[in-house]
Amino acid sequence: MSRSIAERDWKVFREVREAALARFCEKILVEAEGEIKRPGRSPHERYRSLFQHLQKRDDDIARAFDNFRRSTALMQMGLMYSMGLFTADELSRLSPETRDALEVYASISKG
Repeated sequence: MSRSIAERDWKVFREVREAALARFCEKILVEAEGEIKRPGRSPHERYRSLFQHLQKRDDDIARAFDNFRRSTALMQMGLMYSMGLFTADELSRLSPETRDALEVYASISKG
């Protein structure tokens, strides 16, 4: 599914992308802390669980944030939206058409 993004929305995305990445990394770090402190597991089990968790989240970061291009912006924004990485204020800055497209991409990514 390929669709161009309006210039106005592209500018908003360029502005909020780093904040969304920071939010996601913070979330990952909190999750990692939970894996590390999980009771009833050996240090090796906690390490393995943490390692697997970080591998999965690294894949998520790659899908949503790597290859930053205008041609992939809607798909990436849809992934970020499905992960809850945009604030209400950031979403309100986008056009209704782009917000609708984010809903579609998010539903596909949850597929």
